[in-house]
Amino acid sequence: MHRKERTGIVALAVPDLEEPYFAELTALLVRRADQRGLSVLIQQTAGDHEREVNVANGIGLPPTDGLIHIPRALSVADLTRRATPGPLVLLGEHILVSPFTHVTIDNRAASYAATEHLAQVGCARVAYVGTRDARPSDAADRRYTGYRDAVAALGLTQDPDLVAQVDAFTPDEGLRAVADLVRRGVAFDGLVCANDSVAFGALVALQAGGRRVPDDVAVVGIDDVRGARFTVPALTSVAPDKEALVERALSELERQIATPPGGNLPVEHVVVGARVVPRASTAR
Repeated sequence: MHRKERTGIVALAVPDLEEPYFAELTALLVRRADQRGLSVLIQQTAGDHEREVNVANGIGLPPTDGLIHIPRALSVADLTRRATPGPLVLLGEHILVSPFTHVTIDNRAASYAATEHLAQVGCARVAYVGTRDARPSDAADRRYTGYRDAVAALGLTQDPDLVAQVDAFTPDEGLRAVADLVRRGVAFDGLVCANDSVAFGALVALQAGGRRVPDDVAVVGIDDVRGARFTVPALTSVAPDKEALVERALSELERQIATPPGGNLPVEHVVVGARVVPRASTAR
């Protein structure tokens, strides 16, 4: 089998560029790819199954050297049935166990760390905003599991009223969910949000409801997007190592691109670190 001619182009499938975390990750990936002499073709999928499958199969795309895919609905079966298999790196935890290389953070550990941080600053009734039963999400499920595990391990209050659903990881949903908690008179002194966007809305709802942050309620988000440091008060967040995510994803893709067709290349499952970045929203 002959090696196909290199194009210098890699495709990136991303769910939603209006979500700050994905926008920042994409911008960083484009910069780092450019330093490697690669151009990035960006495909926004909205987490739609058909769109994700089409991108995985190269439908509607020009020839590329490989694909970095951040899936939300794609399955292992979809990937094994690809019409034109080629270099592929999965980014994120949606497909955690597969015969394909993937690079991710540990979402359970990130949420556990967020909850643990709130316990360390004195919170006893920690609420969680971000479960998604109506529109399931693997990342959301793992982050909720981390919260539950931390609550149990640290002896925090376990109360179903402390858990709020969202339909999407947006400020609007964070505002709606937390405003509902406040309206119903649910008592909580800490709040873990499934991501920073949800936390942005939560901060607005708490202020409108007369709950002072961090005096009455300490708040933690996850993802540490740039906007987190500009909220009032500045948002404590769990920061994934975005540089490591991008560097490993590109390195693993280039490793596949450089391997001759039929070459024996081991599958890599890479987990990069994340850390709590304390700011004013938990400074008690």
